[in-house]
Amino acid sequence: MNSLAYLGFQNISDIEDMGIAEYQLRMEAYQLKRVGQERDIALQAFLNQSVQATKGSEKHPVPKYKKFSQFFDYDKFVDEIRGNYEPDYQPVSKASAEKQRIDLITKRWREFRKMKQKQRGGNG
Repeated sequence: MNSLAYLGFQNISDIEDMGIAEYQLRMEAYQLKRVGQERDIALQAFLNQSVQATKGSEKHPVPKYKKFSQFFDYDKFVDEIRGNYEPDYQPVSKASAEKQRIDLITKRWREFRKMKQKQRGGNG
């Protein structure tokens, strides 16, 4: 009866109405869920080790990942999942990257124009 508590039963009548096949199916599902949880724990341990990875020399180690997004690209995974279910979905990560590129070009162009204006003002 102890294992039935893990299956989420709250009423004894639900337990009494369950046949052997349903019990075995529920136990299989529970065990698969537990294996998934154990995999998540193992993945967390692996990622903890990975995020501490360094490059460079032993005397001068440099973190391999300077930003979390270099280690785990959340937007990429969300885009992939949503793209599978939403036919008209526009990927956020690509749009974001394009916007960042345009913003950088715009910023540099403004800085360039300021430098040119200073050069003209200083010489004339």
